[in-house]
Amino acid sequence: MVREHLTAEERKEKILAEATRLFARRGFEGTTSAALARACGVSEALLYKLFSTKRQLYAAMIEHKLASWDPLEVEPDTEETLEEVLQRLAERVFEKVEADPDFVRLLHYSELQESEFAELFHEKRGNSLLSQLQTYLQRRIDASELRADVDPALIGSSFLCLTWHYACGIKVFERGDVFPQTPDAVAIRFLVSIFVRGLRP
Repeated sequence: MVREHLTAEERKEKILAEATRLFARRGFEGTTSAALARACGVSEALLYKLFSTKRQLYAAMIEHKLASWDPLEVEPDTEETLEEVLQRLAERVFEKVEADPDFVRLLHYSELQESEFAELFHEKRGNSLLSQLQTYLQRRIDASELRADVDPALIGSSFLCLTWHYACGIKVFERGDVFPQTPDAVAIRFLVSIFVRGLRP
């Protein structure tokens, strides 16, 4: 068997990629350090040397993934209309879910098995986006463009959950029996339109 001659950084990247693949297939409880070491072609000792705790490994996996992602952001003072902001966010959510189903499965396993992974991910990325979206929505409420009796935090989290779970149902879990087989652009326009309609005064 020919051994790979990898630099320290290349080996670390391989471990992070294999960890993502294994955890996505077997879950956090079903993946042992021995199995991960075998898949990566390294010893458990080296694995523990690089990542002394699960939290360190999870944090490194998230950093590695986010480094390749364009951030989902909403400028609070943007002049985009509500429809434009939500349309853009929904399109990006659909794109990211389709591009990385393993990472999506990983987040779901984490929530189901009470792992720290999803918590760390939301700390790094999700909470920031929600805060930006909430500030933008509050501006629209203050300008009387949206109903005064709505909670911007609830609106933001509801819309992101709506688009995320719809995209996951179609693209990751392939539940065509539940979700209609509609082109992404059509589905996104529909979700945005019914959501916005309920927010107008």
